Amino acid sequence: LSDWGAGAPLAYMVLWIVLPVFFFPVPVLALAGGLLFGLFWGSLYTFLGAILNCSLMFLLARFVGREQVKALIQRKLSAQWQKRLETTGGKQGFLLLIILRLIPAVPYNLINYTFGLTDMTFGAYLFGSAMGIIPGTLAFINIGDKALDVGSPSFWLAIILMVLLLIITSLLGKKLFPTNHK
Repeated sequence: LSDWGAGAPLAYMVLWIVLPVFFFPVPVLALAGGLLFGLFWGSLYTFLGAILNCSLMFLLARFVGREQVKALIQRKLSAQWQKRLETTGGKQGFLLLIILRLIPAVPYNLINYTFGLTDMTFGAYLFGSAMGIIPGTLAFINIGDKALDVGSPSFWLAIILMVLLLIITSLLGKKLFPTNHK
């Protein structure tokens, strides 16, 4: 992409729109965005590409490949999570979407497809996705931006910020959505 000159940002955003549809790991794209474009522009291009991709995958699940997505969800998610998503609506569903977006370990692609099967409106889905994507985008882009100097304090600060994001979102997810083990 660095050889594409002025076309590199557009090519990068197109990759963001298309590759996650096929389960390409989005952290790799985000780290590349930080390496190629720096913190500010990498974050902007990543956010725009991710929002366009979220829209595409949500709409594909809702209107085009509903049965294929249902089969995928049955293979990838536990019965407990399938039931939770089927019965989650309104404010709780919106909060669940934001929390899932915040947790870097939750597959981005699966969230997109899964929420296309819920009764959440497209507008609420995009707004919740945008809110949840921003912290992780900044964290991954920041690591990518600093990755060429792994000995620098700024690189290690970026790593610490990512670890804090993981810890905070894990605790928040457990508090907001406790599981009952009976």
